[in-house]
Amino acid sequence: MADRVSVSITIGGKLPADRLPELYKLADFYGLSTEWGGEPLESVTSGEPLRLHAHEVQDGNIEDIEDFCCTNDLPFRTWSGGSPGSFSPEVRVWPGHGPRAIFSADDNESVVLTLQEYNALGDLAAIGEHFRLGGFKPPALSIVPGKPETDS
Repeated sequence: MADRVSVSITIGGKLPADRLPELYKLADFYGLSTEWGGEPLESVTSGEPLRLHAHEVQDGNIEDIEDFCCTNDLPFRTWSGGSPGSFSPEVRVWPGHGPRAIFSADDNESVVLTLQEYNALGDLAAIGEHFRLGGFKPPALSIVPGKPETDS
């Protein structure tokens, strides 16, 4: 039987209105809502980051919604709780470019640094960057008509 833990995700960026039904479907699949234990996601407020939560998510994995965010250029920060003996809490960040970054975390959604990570980072500047990226806060989510414009 799989371990089930709590997760939260904060999403920002510009989302075309025609993609909202897919976002709602993915949120429903994982049981994500705007409040812990709340109702299914049925609407999104434009102009603020979208923060979703769920309990009892298999292995703390909401990869499909993270993939949706990357595909639609929506920066995000995800936290998943740990399951003793199986896996530790973690934070996953995608600031809108590059690969997703994964950080050790605590149960308060804060990034932490293990001794192994500390030794691998090596210097104070790298440690500072580790916490800067791990503390990433997505921008407001804006619902836009059609497809968002890309910078040229």
